[in-house]
Amino acid sequence: MYNIIFSDRDGTVNRDENYFLGASVNWKSQVEFLPGVVEGIRVINQIPDSYFFILTNQSGVSLEGGDFDNLTFERMKEVNDFILKRLRKKRLKIENYFACPFVDSDYVDKARKKGRVVNSSYVYDGHPDLKPNFGMVEKALKSLGVSKDKCNVFMIGDRVSDIEMILNYGGVGILVESDKTFELGDREKVLKLSGDVYIAKDFLDAANYIRNYVSR
Repeated sequence: MYNIIFSDRDGTVNRDENYFLGASVNWKSQVEFLPGVVEGIRVINQIPDSYFFILTNQSGVSLEGGDFDNLTFERMKEVNDFILKRLRKKRLKIENYFACPFVDSDYVDKARKKGRVVNSSYVYDGHPDLKPNFGMVEKALKSLGVSKDKCNVFMIGDRVSDIEMILNYGGVGILVESDKTFELGDREKVLKLSGDVYIAKDFLDAANYIRNYVSR
């Protein structure tokens, strides 16, 4: 069996202070890996037949006005490439990333209440790549040329949508709490889900849990 490990980006791999990473002109200085991430990816890389991907919703691309005009689709790609390059410089193996810039009508309503403007071309209810849908998971497996029945799949993330996505696909969800998790009450939401879920202390604990899981 292949062991395919996915991770969220903001708030899971790198610190998220509501940056909308890429919107600021000094966005590179805002990239800071969270405790346990480098060590955790190293553990994941040592798991037999393992592949590691980053899957990220990037709703900031859909926003317009002010600094959000800097966060284009091209900038989103630049940010993701920069993060992967930084991790790979630490001799870590990351297969690739997949990112979804689309948002749904619910996001639009919340954004408008905050006085934000959403580009209608990025509004797509039910987009297959928008978590908790699992289109990005399917893209990752397709890029490897492997089928679902030949894989154990795991997702590390700080949001309920991360965990729902992988449970919807039949995998294992691992919550690593961030400030956003607490702010939105996502721990309580995750605990109500049906499926294989683990609450980790940090990214390294999540990686060790996966290593132990596949060695059972």
